[in-house]
Amino acid sequence: MIKAHCFLRWPTLLHEEEILSARPSAPQLQEMQYNRDQDTVVTIVNPVEHPRDYVVWSICSFFHANPFCLGLLALIFSFKARDMKVMGDLQRARGYSKWALGLNVAALISLFLIALCLIIYLSVTAYWIGKSHLEHNNRNRYPYGRG
Repeated sequence: MIKAHCFLRWPTLLHEEEILSARPSAPQLQEMQYNRDQDTVVTIVNPVEHPRDYVVWSICSFFHANPFCLGLLALIFSFKARDMKVMGDLQRARGYSKWALGLNVAALISLFLIALCLIIYLSVTAYWIGKSHLEHNNRNRYPYGRG
């Protein structure tokens, strides 16, 4: 907790000439000191940052990218993080939130790797099918030999 002393109200100036003058004279300075309000102690508290629970991302991982049940585990940890945040246990909520984040990232990376492997497999298969079809057509073009 940080305590800071500050003036909530500035000294009031009575005349327009005092506002325009760059440096007040000694009587004006004395008058300004008498017109000043008392110091007030203001307590500045650092705001508590609530952990994220990643529920939406976990639901998307559960329905769209659920290899090895990582989406289900991420959803469970997201709900646990949300419950702990509601109960006020922010330390455990942060822990569950980190687990949910890690599982969501792992599900996303594994989905991309599976999709990449599938694309490579389909392209190689299409290449070999095309190549064998071309060889088959070349072989059957002259069934009795060239003549």
